[in-house]
Amino acid sequence: MKSLIFLSFLLLACQPLQKEKKILQEKKETIKIKIPPLYTEIFPALASVLTKKINDPISEEAINTKIFIIKDRSEKILGYIREVATTTGCNSSCLPVIFTLFFSYDFSFLKLYSKPGLTKKGHRKFSASDYFKLDTIIIKNPEIYQNLSHPLEMVDALTGATKKEFKKDVVSFAAFTSLRVNTYFQQTQKWLKNHYD
Repeated sequence: MKSLIFLSFLLLACQPLQKEKKILQEKKETIKIKIPPLYTEIFPALASVLTKKINDPISEEAINTKIFIIKDRSEKILGYIREVATTTGCNSSCLPVIFTLFFSYDFSFLKLYSKPGLTKKGHRKFSASDYFKLDTIIIKNPEIYQNLSHPLEMVDALTGATKKEFKKDVVSFAAFTSLRVNTYFQQTQKWLKNHYD
């Protein structure tokens, strides 16, 4: 009986230590980065940036393995940022797909930004309406995307044109980019919900 009481006491005494250990671990993970002006534009109360490792099962080479947790002075989470540099997922002549995803504290979509700019077929730059359409795709998460095992399933094998059933759920002439960006958004959002909800 005495050993049971002692064990209970020991477990209770260790609980605060576990909490302190977690706080120390998070402080170690806080990174000193030069904060891009865009980050403070999206999160004006930004005071610190914590980095966490996230898996990247999407790109051939898993290089998009960081997620940034944005906190204010009181350590309250303001939101999350994931920077992605990838390809369309097809061995084609498409330019790299480089973008940043911004999430609110509740894991919802805030903004997509691409410093080099996203491109579509023929290396044409996305227009403002193309970005608006991509934002809509991210928010909507088209059901037709769920059954794809490869981006090439979205296009006609002979002509390379986007299949009719996908046309309303892609940026025109940028089906592969639309899918890739949406896939990263959904994977990141799911990870955030699993780790911070």
